[in-house]
Amino acid sequence: MHRSLASMTTVLLLACGSSGEPPAVHDVPESGQAGSGASGESPDGSGSLACSPEPGLPADAPQLSDTLWTQISPPGFPFDASTSATGIAFSPCNPRVLYLCTGSFDPSKGGLYRSLDAGATWTKIGRVPTTFTGGDHLEGPNHVRIDPADPKHVYAVEGVRGNTEGFWVSTDGGDSFLMPDGFLALTKTSDGFFPFDIYDIAVDPKDFSHVLLSHHFGWGAQYGGDSGVLESTDGGVSWKMHEPQAGWGTGHAINFLFEPTLGIGNRDTWLLGTQGNGMWRTTDAGATWTQVTTNGIQHGGGTIYYDKAGILYASGTPKNLRSTDNGEHWTEVCAPSGYTAVFGDGKQLYTRPVFNTGPFLTSPEGGDGTSWSDFSTQTFDDGPFEMTLDRTNGVLYSSSWGSGLWALKID
Repeated sequence: MHRSLASMTTVLLLACGSSGEPPAVHDVPESGQAGSGASGESPDGSGSLACSPEPGLPADAPQLSDTLWTQISPPGFPFDASTSATGIAFSPCNPRVLYLCTGSFDPSKGGLYRSLDAGATWTKIGRVPTTFTGGDHLEGPNHVRIDPADPKHVYAVEGVRGNTEGFWVSTDGGDSFLMPDGFLALTKTSDGFFPFDIYDIAVDPKDFSHVLLSHHFGWGAQYGGDSGVLESTDGGVSWKMHEPQAGWGTGHAINFLFEPTLGIGNRDTWLLGTQGNGMWRTTDAGATWTQVTTNGIQHGGGTIYYDKAGILYASGTPKNLRSTDNGEHWTEVCAPSGYTAVFGDGKQLYTRPVFNTGPFLTSPEGGDGTSWSDFSTQTFDDGPFEMTLDRTNGVLYSSSWGSGLWALKID
């Protein structure tokens, strides 16, 4: 069910009050004292921090193994064929603070969860204006992103299902969210354009206010059922529409091809993955696009990963992809299937097909990327939607569709 623009604007004003300030919220712990080995960079190596994350996890944090994955899902959430674990992230200033997105065919079950103790306990957060949503929390967020310069500044996006679709911004660590007026105003920019049904978000690794969005639903009849890319350079205050190429379809993954710590790419180089028309690359911020492979993304989304040698990997279907020239040319890797995540820990790459039973697959980082083997005999009912790495404490996380959230201790 989607709300009208008029009702959205009204309830946002009601939620903020006459002053325009968000409601009172609880503080989210940030960082402790700087510990040894703090680098001044975000734990994923993608940008500068205004803090130094302190090594060490709480005494009551889940005990993890370096040979078997440990499930650390929020208790009571029914991870199964009708529900899903989607986006996963952690606070860059305090890796003990985890965020997990969940969704369900029954929107009342999904939502955004936060743990303050590395997954030992969880709380459902993400309060939104009640009148706007018909509920009081995000119902099925796909992705969450945390500002490396301000861990209370959080983006969440939602699409596909639920009453709270759209681009949301929090200034209190995810306790509450509001939708920027500039995003709401997009409904007036093009006849019949519906901006709320979001499939993916990409954030510039050097500039958190530079955001790209892709969509699950087509942009309207004038685009023939295709959808393009929305870009904001001011954190969602204003947006630029990059129109789709004919035949793109919709339901896209979007990524920056930019890894500043390795000196690869820039803010204007992007990769868009479609579900039926391959992957497309731009080097001029969406002014022109080139199809770089006929392999597309798996239904549900797609991710990329730069390994320690600067080799780029992209999840996809029928196979994952590998590039040595930042996405200009690609070769296929892994067995034919459908994959929504490929990631690494500095030594090993990890991936697994979705929607079937089996083990994680690994391959050495910096290698040829063509030889993949089972990580262990441990099997899972589903593959990863998204993965992330806490380098400070050596913990790899996998948010794995219908099988929940898993963690692995790495060297």
